[in-house]
Amino acid sequence: MIVFVLTFVALLCISAPIIVALGGCSLVYALLDGGIPITTLVQTVFGGLATFPLLAIPLFMLAGNLMNEGGITRDLVRFARLLLGHIRGGLGHATILVCAVFAAISGAAVATAVAIGVVMIPAMIKAGYDEDVAGALTCTAACMGPIIPPSIPFIIYGVTANVSIGALFLGGVFPGLLLGAALMAYIYCVAGKNGYPRDVRAPWKEILVAAFKTIPALFMPVLILGGILTGIFTPTEAAGVAVVYATLVGIFLYRKLNLRNLPKVILKAGLESGMVMMLIAMSEPFAWIIAVDQIPQLLIDRISALTTSPWMILLFINLLLLIIGIPMETAPALVIVTPVLAPIAVSLGIDPVHMGVVICLNLVLGLITPPVGAVLFAVCGVTGISLDRLGRAVWAPFLVSVAVLFIVTYVPWLSTFLPEVFMGG
Repeated sequence: MIVFVLTFVALLCISAPIIVALGGCSLVYALLDGGIPITTLVQTVFGGLATFPLLAIPLFMLAGNLMNEGGITRDLVRFARLLLGHIRGGLGHATILVCAVFAAISGAAVATAVAIGVVMIPAMIKAGYDEDVAGALTCTAACMGPIIPPSIPFIIYGVTANVSIGALFLGGVFPGLLLGAALMAYIYCVAGKNGYPRDVRAPWKEILVAAFKTIPALFMPVLILGGILTGIFTPTEAAGVAVVYATLVGIFLYRKLNLRNLPKVILKAGLESGMVMMLIAMSEPFAWIIAVDQIPQLLIDRISALTTSPWMILLFINLLLLIIGIPMETAPALVIVTPVLAPIAVSLGIDPVHMGVVICLNLVLGLITPPVGAVLFAVCGVTGISLDRLGRAVWAPFLVSVAVLFIVTYVPWLSTFLPEVFMGG
C-alpha cells in the first residue's frame, strides 16, 4: 500500500495525467501483490462504466452546450440587469442571478464562468466596477454551477457512493441558493464601499418583456427537477429529455442552432464528457484496491482514536478537502476521496446526501483557488485579466464561500430537508 500511494504521488509530481496516475498505481499494486490478475483491473474499469446513471453526464453536458450555443445567455443577462441593475451593486447581483440560472442548465462551473464572464465582466468594467472585483465575483458565482441541480459532481458522487442522484440534486438546492445570497450580500457591501454606479430603474413593462423571452431557459430546470420528483423519468432520462428540449428551443425559438454549428457543439460536449468518463473508468480499480485493503476502516479507527465527535470529524474532512481541492480539479478529486469518505460518513451516522453536498461544495471551491484553479484560468482567458491580479482578488469572495460551506456542514437540514420532503429521506 505504501508503494501504491507513493506511485500515485510520484506520477502526479512528474505531471502525468490524472488518469495515468490512477491506473498506474493500481497496476503497480497488482504486479507487486502477485495475487491479483491484471484482467481483474480491466474488468473493474469496464464494470465501473457499465452503470446506467453515468449516461446522464454526457447528456447533461450536451444539453448545457446546446442551450449556450442556442443563444440564451444574452437574454438571461438582459433580464437580470433590468430586474436588479438599480440596486446597489446591481450588475454584480445580476451576474450572480444569471450564474444561478445558467448553473441549473449546464451543471458545470467552468462552462458557467465562460458563458457569463464573456458578457458580464466587460459590462461591469464599462459601468465602473474594478476589473479584479468583477472577475473574482464571476469566478465565485460560477461555483454554483456544480451545486445547483443538475450537477455533474453529484452524479459522480452518487454513482461512486451508491446514493440517489435525485436526492443529491434536491440536497444541492438550498446550499446553492445560500451561496448566491451570501455573494449578493458581499457585492452589496463592496459596491457601497467603492461607490459603484447603479442602472436607472427599468419600467415593469420592459422587465416583463425580458422575462417572457427567458421563459424557455427558465423552464429547463423546472422540467428536469419536476420530472424527477413526479416520477415521470429518472435523472438519466431527465438528461435525455433536456437534450431534446435544448435542441428544439435552440432551433425553433432562439433560432441560433443549425446544421453548421451543431457538429461543433456535439464535439465539444463529447470531449468534455470523454475526460470525465475516463477519470471515472480509471478510478474504479483505484477504489477497488482501497476497499480490498480496508483503507476506510483503518482511517475510521485512527480518527476514532483522536475524537468521536462528528462535528470535529467534519471539520477535519473540510480542511482536508479544501487542501486537496487546491492542486486538483473537482472530478478527479471526487473519484479519489469518495471511496474513502463515504464509508466514514456511514459509520458516523452522517446522512450520505449531506456528506455528498459537503464534499462537492468543498472540492468545487478548489476551482477558484490559485495556482491551478480551472475557473480562474477560464476567466483570465476570456477577459484578459492577469492571473496574479485575479488570484489576489478572489480571496475575499472565496472566504465568504467558505463561511457558507461551514454553515452547510453544520446545518445538515439545508441538504436533507428537500430529499426528505419529496423522496421520503
